[in-house]
Amino acid sequence: MGCASSNLLNQEDELSQLGSSALSQHIVSLTSTTYGLLNVDPPATTPPTRPQRFTLGSILPGEPVRAEVINSWELMSGLGESDNSSLRKAKENPSANSAAIKSVLERFERICPPDGENKVVIYTTTLRGIRKTYEACKAVKSVIENFGVAVSERDVSMDRGFKEELRELMMRRRRRSSSSNNSNNNNNDNDNSKDEEEAESSVQPLPPVLPRVFVKGRYVGGAEEVLRIVEEGWFGELMEGIPIRKLKGVCQGCADVRFFPCFRCNGSCKLVINMQPRGKTAALRCPDCNENGLVLCPLCS
Repeated sequence: MGCASSNLLNQEDELSQLGSSALSQHIVSLTSTTYGLLNVDPPATTPPTRPQRFTLGSILPGEPVRAEVINSWELMSGLGESDNSSLRKAKENPSANSAAIKSVLERFERICPPDGENKVVIYTTTLRGIRKTYEACKAVKSVIENFGVAVSERDVSMDRGFKEELRELMMRRRRRSSSSNNSNNNNNDNDNSKDEEEAESSVQPLPPVLPRVFVKGRYVGGAEEVLRIVEEGWFGELMEGIPIRKLKGVCQGCADVRFFPCFRCNGSCKLVINMQPRGKTAALRCPDCNENGLVLCPLCS
């Protein structure tokens, strides 16, 4: 067997003939106690059985159960009818379209910016000092421009006149809201004049939060209000009747900056005039540009 205790192996003669390679192998001495423990054949393995699958036919005897067909359009047919019913009826009936749009505009307060009767006016900023404000202005502008209408963007960071204009509009709105609240709470006629004076004195010229959107002379709101109306799906009804944007893509004149350096003073805000009788020169303020020496782009503004 090749073991050390086997009688078939002559340790004196044959062990030297095997060479050094055979001596490096491990030789096991088998005794009578280890014969019954050796198991040369591998154990027999049985393949795993698959679990039995149950069906409705095997559990419930009788006729096979048919699958129920659910129509999702019938389940969603009544959703949103209360909010946008007038708008949907306007699409079906063109004669009632103007009345439906007018009813939608009545939801918002009438505050018309200068030259904004039939326009979309957005007061924004291009300064990136406050990231949240800049991203909100950019998001509102891109959403409204996707409707393809002409947008009158008024950057308060580039023109101080736009900033004062927006502040006056928000002050007017705050006066109306405060006066209406005081008139509802007080019923005495003698105290009305005092309440109005107190309301005007209590109004503080706070800086407006950007962006602010006005549509057809109506104050729509800020970024949250505009994005909420767009998600509800009826912001497009407000855009009906507004002129379509003529330029496609980026403006070739100002690259959508909306401003140019003044052509008259070249952005210096000063004009030098020669005084003919005395031969002297005088520097005057340029009447065409703003405080930054900029004028609005004639192509896209």
